[in-house]
Amino acid sequence: MSKTKKNGKKGTLAAIVALVVAFAIFVSGLVVVFLYNAVLKPTDFNNISIPVSGEGTGYYRHNYFELNESEQRLYSVIMQSIYTQPERIEVPELNGGDLTKVFKAISHDNPDLFNLGLNCSLYTEGLKTYFESEYIISYDDYSAKLQEVKGIASAIVDGASVYTSNYEKEKYVHDYIINHCSYAEPDESLMANTSYGCLVEGRASCEGYSRAFQYIMSMLNIENRLVTGESADDGVNYVNHMWNYVLLDGEGYFVDLTWDDPRAEGNVLRHTYFNVNTNDILVKHRNIAQSIPLTTSTRYNYFVYENAYIDMGSGEAFETKVYTGVYTALQKQYSCVEFRFTNKAVMEQAKNTLFNEGLIYNVYNEIGFVPETGDAKVYYSTDDIMNTICLFF
Repeated sequence: MSKTKKNGKKGTLAAIVALVVAFAIFVSGLVVVFLYNAVLKPTDFNNISIPVSGEGTGYYRHNYFELNESEQRLYSVIMQSIYTQPERIEVPELNGGDLTKVFKAISHDNPDLFNLGLNCSLYTEGLKTYFESEYIISYDDYSAKLQEVKGIASAIVDGASVYTSNYEKEKYVHDYIINHCSYAEPDESLMANTSYGCLVEGRASCEGYSRAFQYIMSMLNIENRLVTGESADDGVNYVNHMWNYVLLDGEGYFVDLTWDDPRAEGNVLRHTYFNVNTNDILVKHRNIAQSIPLTTSTRYNYFVYENAYIDMGSGEAFETKVYTGVYTALQKQYSCVEFRFTNKAVMEQAKNTLFNEGLIYNVYNEIGFVPETGDAKVYYSTDDIMNTICLFF
């Protein structure tokens, strides 16, 4: 009798142990499943939104469309949260892609991401891949600065919107930036390379000028992109440089605001590099990194459009060109008048007619213009490579 009871206790104990073991296995399984799903299992990135681009979006993401499929997936995922400055972003694996190319594409396509540093990385934890970016300012600081940029950019857009043609809108933005910004070396300010440095601080490097111009052109729905390469004032000693490319009526033009904002002669704006074609830009620029087609149009070049491209250096027609150019510039309260000549020989002939033979003095007298200096001197500068003459008022 007692033996039967003892066996019964053993059976009950075994059942309890088995139940406990089963429960433990069940709980462990849940923990494993939870950890796998929450920590280890990669996110499904099959349904990724493509970043907006084109008219009405505020962005022209040319660099995105030059990436391969794996790089585009990474770009798209990063863009979904990068504006909030997360410490890390879970991303798909980059199979057959280049992280540096993706990061540069994000930076070059989005001029309002001026919080990004120069460094980024990918790393794995378990089965997941993460992206980390360097930020040069805090999120709160970036948010406040971004609102400042948006406010100034919106005001510029409002000013440009009074014009009906994209040429005039572009010229308005070009002139506004140059009149409100001075050149600064990249190491002079943390924001020198950004749209914030250009628009808010009024001090920027070539990168700051270019990104601000890109930002506002996109807001105006004028297709454009950043251009990187090298440039040289003398056509010999080249350095890294950034400028812009725009499309007007389907025709491409290069624009270099930095070079139209000279550091000498009172910082008077020029239009020497406003809407030039490939032949013109390659006179002092080289090694363009972007895939930009050959541009040959001159229709919206500043000198052609403003009737200041001259193929003669003397004669009645030349005198009329000079008179009209000076008179129009003074009526518009410009600080100078610019002319471009078809070649160096014509420009030298024009200089002789203007200054040695005294044409410019006759034009000033006829118009009734007296320089602010009150003396009889005429101040001017020339670009012997681009064949331009700029007369300062």
